[in-house]
Amino acid sequence: MSFKKNIVQFLFIPLVCLACNSARNASQNDTKSGNLIPSELFHIPYVSAGTLNRPTMILVLHGDAPFNKPSYQYAIARKIAKENQNVVAVGVLRPGYTDSKGNRSKGERGEATGDNYTKEVLTSIHRLAENLKKKYNPSKVVLVGHSGGAAISANLLAEYSSDYTNALLISCPCDLHRWRKHMKALQDNAPIWDAKVNSLSPIEEVKRINNATQITVLHGTGDKVVPLNIANKYVKALETNKQKVKFVALKGQGHAIAFNKKVFELVKELIQ
Repeated sequence: MSFKKNIVQFLFIPLVCLACNSARNASQNDTKSGNLIPSELFHIPYVSAGTLNRPTMILVLHGDAPFNKPSYQYAIARKIAKENQNVVAVGVLRPGYTDSKGNRSKGERGEATGDNYTKEVLTSIHRLAENLKKKYNPSKVVLVGHSGGAAISANLLAEYSSDYTNALLISCPCDLHRWRKHMKALQDNAPIWDAKVNSLSPIEEVKRINNATQITVLHGTGDKVVPLNIANKYVKALETNKQKVKFVALKGQGHAIAFNKKVFELVKELIQ
């Protein structure tokens, strides 16, 4: 089976359908926040009903999406804002990506093989977070990332340890090198997975995370893209380093769990 055909079969067709069904109405008109802050990264803030008072700010980061234009991060952010009070949930288009409406974020997208979990990407996303903090004056900042977005979120916790309060890591390839070896085997030893990358592997960064940070790891037991043992090893590394971590496994679920009801239950816990 070819590299592209195999990838589509196991990972990205479910996410394409998910994004089409759940984010088709996501647009700038969905937010009541007024004008978007100028940024290198396209993003849409969704503001909860009522008055904001030192709100919780949530950044939602999508996965690597090599064969589609990700927009599902907006739908997740919109749902979070709708279901909670005193929050600003921001769907972020990662550097170099174009979404389903043609909006594009500046930066290098890479080959979507775990090759853009770099310090440059972290800097770009953190700069956006700092700009948004000036606008909304949040009491805390929570990261919600799916797949590659989860790996980037984990790296942000390490790189800027005092700036992010909590994080929900969904289907995270948090042991980058082990995951890339797995993908190479899954893709008939496709040579693209042997290419050298400058990405940070979250499992190697855990000692830099603030011990007060609450990290929740959510993973499907049937995930063929990021096997459960990768999540287990990352959680074990956090526990060894005495980090605050909660591990939730969804029995029988695969990789495309970004809209599972458990996601939104766990977000509620993290923003309280």
